[in-house]
Amino acid sequence: MIQRIRRSSAIALLALLCAGVAGCAGTVPTDKEMAEDDRQSQIAQILRVAETTRRGGDLESAAGLYRRAHQLAPEQAAPLVGLGETQHALGSYAEAAQAFATVVTLDPRNGDASYGYGKALMAMGRPADAAQQFRAAIAAQPKNPRGFSGLGVALDRIGEHAAAQQAYVDGLEAAPDHLGLKNNLAFSLLLAGEFDEAIQRFEDIARSPQATARQRQNLALAYGLAGRPSNAAAVARRDLGEADVANNLAAFERLRGLPGAERNAALLRMLDGS
Repeated sequence: MIQRIRRSSAIALLALLCAGVAGCAGTVPTDKEMAEDDRQSQIAQILRVAETTRRGGDLESAAGLYRRAHQLAPEQAAPLVGLGETQHALGSYAEAAQAFATVVTLDPRNGDASYGYGKALMAMGRPADAAQQFRAAIAAQPKNPRGFSGLGVALDRIGEHAAAQQAYVDGLEAAPDHLGLKNNLAFSLLLAGEFDEAIQRFEDIARSPQATARQRQNLALAYGLAGRPSNAAAVARRDLGEADVANNLAAFERLRGLPGAERNAALLRMLDGS
């Protein structure tokens, strides 16, 4: 019922917005038909409604609004970036990639578009291509840790763990307290077989009041892979019941018995995204 109300509200707002610009089904007005100030005001209004609609959870209606804004302003990046983010949230990764790629082609220095493009490529199973976009995002936004995290994850997925670890370290120079980067750095060390150093880093993360249950359980995983089941159980009990603890310990033991490549393939499925 709530979703229906949100959708009908978005449709009503869209109808109201379209009424002033010759109707959404009609042709896009030219600059001669609509003063530039009015056009910009209309675009800004549509983008505000689109953002509110997206945050409210009505992604399909939000995508339609972003498309409308793009029709009115094909030269602007914001409608396409919003459309790409919405399509990604919908799981339409190819459509998201297309929207971001259009922006990147027009403006290679748009860090938001490069980062979004990288995320879409990762979701499509193309980590090497994604790494290029994350590097572009870092160049455009060198103080934003998300590009470094995305690059590190992409490099870990193609087996370049030393380079991935350097990306996380570089990101931590920009954001020293970023737990996501710290977690991914420790996880990369697990992938490289550096269990002791990974444990030290996961222990540091687990001591933080901001640590999530998943990050604490990564410490349990590291203990398990290092052959320290009693330590793994003690950490696991911070967030899990006894049945889940027992299941996890058995899973850790199975992972320990796998060949390196198979173990890493299983671990990569657990690695945090960017």
